[in-house]
Amino acid sequence: MLTMTENRIDNVHILPRARWWWLGLALLLVLAGWLYLRGYNVSLPYIEHHDEAQNLLEAQHIIDFGHARGVFRESYPPGLRAVIYPFLKHIKPVEAHQGTMLPLLRLITIGAWMLAIVFVALLGAMIADPLTGLMAAAIWIVNPWVVDRAHFVLPDGYLTLFTLLAMWLALIGACHGRRSFTTASVYSIMLAIAFKTQAIFVAPFIVLLPLLNWRRSDAWQQTFWNCLRFAIFLFWLLLLYPTLDAPRDIYLFPVTELRLVIPSVESLWQGLSQLLVTFQPLTSWLLAAMSGALLWRYRQRVNRIALIMVALSAFAWLVGTHLLPTRGFHLRQYFGMGAMLAVLYACGLTGLLYAGQEVLSHLKTAYLTERARHMIVPGMLLILLAISLQTPYRQSDALAHNFTLYDRRNDLMRYMDSSLPPGKYITDRDGPNHKVFNRAWGGYTGLHNYPLARTLRDLQDKPLEIWRANDAVYAIMPHAPLLDDPEIYYPDETVLLKTYPIDSGFRDPGMVVLRLYPMQHETDAPLGTVRLVGYDINATQLKAGDDIALRHYWQADQPTESIHHVFSHLLDGDGNIMAQTDYVPLWDDRRPSTTWDDPDEILLGREFRLRLPADLPPGNYQLVSGLYDPLTWRRLASPEGRDYIEIAEISVLQSEV
Repeated sequence: MLTMTENRIDNVHILPRARWWWLGLALLLVLAGWLYLRGYNVSLPYIEHHDEAQNLLEAQHIIDFGHARGVFRESYPPGLRAVIYPFLKHIKPVEAHQGTMLPLLRLITIGAWMLAIVFVALLGAMIADPLTGLMAAAIWIVNPWVVDRAHFVLPDGYLTLFTLLAMWLALIGACHGRRSFTTASVYSIMLAIAFKTQAIFVAPFIVLLPLLNWRRSDAWQQTFWNCLRFAIFLFWLLLLYPTLDAPRDIYLFPVTELRLVIPSVESLWQGLSQLLVTFQPLTSWLLAAMSGALLWRYRQRVNRIALIMVALSAFAWLVGTHLLPTRGFHLRQYFGMGAMLAVLYACGLTGLLYAGQEVLSHLKTAYLTERARHMIVPGMLLILLAISLQTPYRQSDALAHNFTLYDRRNDLMRYMDSSLPPGKYITDRDGPNHKVFNRAWGGYTGLHNYPLARTLRDLQDKPLEIWRANDAVYAIMPHAPLLDDPEIYYPDETVLLKTYPIDSGFRDPGMVVLRLYPMQHETDAPLGTVRLVGYDINATQLKAGDDIALRHYWQADQPTESIHHVFSHLLDGDGNIMAQTDYVPLWDDRRPSTTWDDPDEILLGREFRLRLPADLPPGNYQLVSGLYDPLTWRRLASPEGRDYIEIAEISVLQSEV
């Protein structure tokens, strides 16, 4: 019978043979599925993550034009585009937006992350003990840094998967004499680089690992062919594929400023510490390092080649990404290295496992069976690990829950498209709303266009005339500052049309929609459940044949029971209709009065035009408006019983002869 701590990766078997190990791995994958798959369709159809939109756009550009030139990241490695391309080319309906493929693409990407977990576990089991692999997988799974990234169609999951696969294959090939595994490892690291170039820092270890058996003639032969394959790949990547045709700036730094430097110890530690704390506090890493030192005592039970390779690969990754200092430190560059750190952390804990087993073996007691001796130390270690992972698990679970929340920026898209005339808008520079109405980047598919006029720090940075001069009609701003200073976002010169308050039940951060032009006249005239709160009018003194331009501003305590239209009549002193117009109240008939379900919303009416008859006698007339059911002709009435609202007195002047 196999015990929990027997290592079953030997010269014959390259995989753990204990059934409990595979059962444990299956349970961990279920845990990963709970964290990664929950909310995988986050925010859709609005495309929240701008890199997802960029990746889709690049693949679509290749379909449309046969190349990626003209796209901002045309030199980016082609791996993710190759994944996206067949879905856009062969599965997506021609008329559909490319964002409709995101749910399926996200599932495939999450699959890559989950396969990476398998190789984290296999590497850990190869280095020390099968339990080491399961601990490494658990540590990696619950990391909120990973959970936050795993939900989106990004290259990091594929990079991590193929890097770990390459390391595992290379180690199997070198330690077990499996030449086919060695060859496969080179192709795997090529795939990793094709998704993200950081994997190139691990490539030398993969390509040259057969030289560990340098006394064997076939080791040199394997290395030669590895180098040749990799050289051909680099020739294609650097010279045939436009990798070197980088944009003129990278992270806002001109390419001419990029230079290779030897990173300082301080900068390396700063980057490493930021990465370490995504797993555990630094004190926990110190304890793991101290317990890992115990492995020297049990070095006969440790695959030192595998351990050294993982450690050196992680170090090479860290140093390599610091060679271009102008890029700065970005955690998204370190997912492959992060997986290696999870393995090393678990290896450190294995030192405690071996030490505890040794101590227990010297205790002579009749109360413990041989099986219990093998179970008690691993059990205690797993309990301590589970306790230490409670905090990152809760953070990851909260993240996964947040991904399931509805994003009201989808409502914002529908609201603007069906309620407001087309026009440019301004928004906060650092906020999330700059691409809500961008068809390529935000997934917007509405009938009407709302281009971004400008991003800004504060609506009152400059007078509203500046924004209006930029043809801006609307502003979409964060809701949060309204709690402290409402005048920041809707001074008297604007109209607050729609509010999406901050709500923990939604994913979005809360928003307000403003019109950058005020109502000319404010009023409060109820008709049924609807109130006229203001209106714009071009003139009250006109001549026969002129046009009256009229716009209403409505609010509704609740929707009307049936669809109502607006009428506007010009009445003489006897109540006779001299001019009239009527139609749906808002600019688009997709927003009838039966959908006016937000009592705080100000509904911007369409602009109505009444042309005065050319023979209209001079005098004073009354302009009135109201709401009526076009099927029954019944009008909404005020509490006093009046079925119209007096808008303004119109003076028709004598025409000049």
